[in-house]
Amino acid sequence: MADGNVTKTTAANFIPEMWRDAILDYAERKFQLRNQVLDFSSMLASGGDILNIPKVTEETAAEKSAGSAVTYTNNTDGVIQLAVDQHHYEAKRIEDIVRVQESADLFNAYAQSMGYALAKKVENYIAVDILQSATGNDVSLSTDNTFTTALIRSGLQKLLDAGHDYTDGEHYFYCSPAAYMSLLSLGDFTEAQKRGDAENPLASGRIINAYGLEVYPSTDWDDDGGSGDETATIFNRNSVYFAQQLAPRVQSSYDIDHLATSVVADVLFGAALSHAANSTAMGIVNFNNA
Repeated sequence: MADGNVTKTTAANFIPEMWRDAILDYAERKFQLRNQVLDFSSMLASGGDILNIPKVTEETAAEKSAGSAVTYTNNTDGVIQLAVDQHHYEAKRIEDIVRVQESADLFNAYAQSMGYALAKKVENYIAVDILQSATGNDVSLSTDNTFTTALIRSGLQKLLDAGHDYTDGEHYFYCSPAAYMSLLSLGDFTEAQKRGDAENPLASGRIINAYGLEVYPSTDWDDDGGSGDETATIFNRNSVYFAQQLAPRVQSSYDIDHLATSVVADVLFGAALSHAANSTAMGIVNFNNA
């Protein structure tokens, strides 16, 4: 019977898979915004780096008279171009002396940092470069990072005026940490007699729902008080188009010259607004500091 010792060479097939599964697992845990927008990744199956997505606007039904033929209309709404041009990576070379694969805690720490780095890049791009670039329905705060219920309702009215039902379960409310603390100071969202539900934000420190919107604090929204900075956003799923050509991909190999394991994780994606940035028809409201 052959010697059954497991070495770096015989474990070569196991080690890459171990890294891949762990990094992808941590990345998936961190994805949040990516899962709250329209995903057109399946359209990239045949290749290419630009998606031309037809704009579909609300139509008006025509009246049908007896004996008359129906009239066909052409789609004149144009397309939205989504460029898949965001390529980011995280790479580590871990020397044998670290013996990372013999320590579950250390291995998980490295895998977590790489997975989270990729997910954070995707989330930050959607938040800052896409959502916060919309200007059509901006609401200016009177005091930096400070909400009143009237200001929030003015944002909700903009959505209703544009034909968006913000209570449909596909609208989300993201706030900077300071703006989120401001929400926690509003009795309409924290006092049981006003909420009328089983949530107790004063005890939990967490507002899960406000005016029918899921609420999330995020450091991707700015609270440093810069004039015009977006400190919070309400948006609906249909307002952002996203496509990922490379889901987080993990490749690793043993580098004998350095007596180390080289691990590279990368992601290739793109995102775009569903309308022009200054369109009032889009389901995005940004709350800006004074």
